Amino acid sequence: MQDSHVVDDSELLQALAGGGRDAFVALVHQHGAAVHRLAVAMTGSKAAADDVSQEAFLAAWRFASTFRGGSARAWLLSITRNAVHRSRRRRVGEPSHEESLNELAVTAGWGDRAHAPDFERALESRELLARALSSLQASDQEILTLIELEGMTLAEGASMLELEIPALKSRLHRARLRLLAAVRELTS
Repeated sequence: MQDSHVVDDSELLQALAGGGRDAFVALVHQHGAAVHRLAVAMTGSKAAADDVSQEAFLAAWRFASTFRGGSARAWLLSITRNAVHRSRRRRVGEPSHEESLNELAVTAGWGDRAHAPDFERALESRELLARALSSLQASDQEILTLIELEGMTLAEGASMLELEIPALKSRLHRARLRLLAAVRELTS
């Protein structure tokens, strides 16, 4: 590989499969921020996310020859997700029951027109949204990070999370409601 910065992901992963050090650096440069954001969202800790990100990129280097095309970013985020799951010994904070959509909607403030303008202004605060996101369960943080922050398509997200698209849509809707509820709680 002549150029250390390869824009085409397929070419980059092919060079990486051949052991190209420059390809590894370029891969981290191109996708490191997305990998780290997902790791932070899933672990809730920058230190743990650093470890997971490193593990994910090393796994990508080792298994670059297994990449079969498609989105390299989705492939890397899938590796990251699996690295997070491997790093956890057990899940904590998972709900013992699923709230009804009506309960979630009320908690999120749907229909509360009296506080709507204040709430809309609150949603423009990146810091507030980050705090609200970090207060959510890992599964909600994961789906919101993939779809809303990383811009994955529903098909990419469903494939990565091993869900059918309707199940992904349902989980995403619930995660959005929980995020709105968390924002409301932080602003009240």
